[in-house]
Amino acid sequence: MIIREYRDVVGENPVGTNAEIVKSVMGDNLKQARIGLPDGQGLNGKGELVDRWGTPYFFHQVSKANMEIRSAGPDRVMWTGDDRQK
Repeated sequence: MIIREYRDVVGENPVGTNAEIVKSVMGDNLKQARIGLPDGQGLNGKGELVDRWGTPYFFHQVSKANMEIRSAGPDRVMWTGDDRQK
């Protein structure tokens, strides 16, 4: 996962909104490390990483070393029963 790779290279998780996290992963960080996007993943017009249904992922920094990543799932509504958590 890109967050784990980023943490291994930079030493901490990226923080901020979805778009800010994407910018960090793409090289806008103190080490200028470019991790890149996961295979098959895309961005929307706002620069946010989106799931396969086109909905932006939700990122929640749980701790310095742990981040919750949630997809809204096929219904495209966050916090419903079909959500997928990574």
